[in-house]
Amino acid sequence: MNFWHRHRLGDALTPAGWWRLRPLAVPAAPTALRAMVGANIVLAVVVLAGHAEWAPAAAFGGMTAVHARFEPHAIRARLLAWIGAGLTLCVALGSAAGAARWGPLPVVILVALVAAVAKLLTDAVDAGPPGGLMFVFAVATMSVLPGTWTGVAAQTGVAALGAAVAWATGLAGWLFSRSGHQKPTAWRAGVRAALRRSSHEFGRAAKVGLGVFAAGLAAQLLHLGHPYWTMIAAAAVLQSTHLRHTVHRTVQRVLGTLAGAVIAALLLAAALPLPVKLACVVIALLGAELTVIRNYALAMLFVTPLTLLLGSLLAQGSAFGTASDRVLDTALGAVIGLVAALVRPGRGYHTAAA
Repeated sequence: MNFWHRHRLGDALTPAGWWRLRPLAVPAAPTALRAMVGANIVLAVVVLAGHAEWAPAAAFGGMTAVHARFEPHAIRARLLAWIGAGLTLCVALGSAAGAARWGPLPVVILVALVAAVAKLLTDAVDAGPPGGLMFVFAVATMSVLPGTWTGVAAQTGVAALGAAVAWATGLAGWLFSRSGHQKPTAWRAGVRAALRRSSHEFGRAAKVGLGVFAAGLAAQLLHLGHPYWTMIAAAAVLQSTHLRHTVHRTVQRVLGTLAGAVIAALLLAAALPLPVKLACVVIALLGAELTVIRNYALAMLFVTPLTLLLGSLLAQGSAFGTASDRVLDTALGAVIGLVAALVRPGRGYHTAAA
């Protein structure tokens, strides 16, 4: 049991802090509103224009807006540009995999590689939450959607447009800022250091890649309804750099998803009109942004309905079946992610509280 550092593991498993509301150093409302607007403009336009098949790409490009929440404008401009480009690339990679009709194993390998690279780079430049998660979300989701090679170009273009709008929205306040000139931070040295195999960032990235790969294989072997949800859940709990934080995120993601799935099932069963459904997506994103810094479980109450409502734009299904699949897939992925974190926790992985 020394391999798992039993005394440190026991400390990490204590429930203290699972339900604590973290204090905010700055007001959350302005950043949440900015993210809500930037993330949903292109999504709403393409859906209301009758192109629901472009909704996922628009959403992932728009998710550029949920990054760099509290960074100074100059740093935010640079960071959001790179994140938007990365999310667009992930949409393109996932769409290409879908158009090429890749089998389960190549898709799992692709998603695991993206998860590792995204974790490495976001840690190296200190990108902050949500870390590399959205890149995994984008490539995993797009890879399972049926498509054509012509559609790859359209999806990539829509994602790029969503990212550009999110970038512009995120920097709108710069015109009225009195903070003066701000010099961006240097990233090259951080990336070079992270690429060393002995670095903490490299160890954490390898752990994320292996955890996502294991989650994908398990989901395929168990014939789960939405195996990409399992990979996303594993990546989500592995975004932290502390074992205690990972344990907390595992518990919070599973329980929050369970409660959020109940809300989602009720909304899906209501057969909401399209404008109302879009309004629920917008409100859910706002709720997630307002709560994710305070408590991850609360954020899952909003993220789960948001995800399932977006999915319902492409395909209708049983409300109960979809919600129960979400809970099962998420629980499996989160547990596998936690197990991956427990293996050699000292390698690029701290055991103190986040």
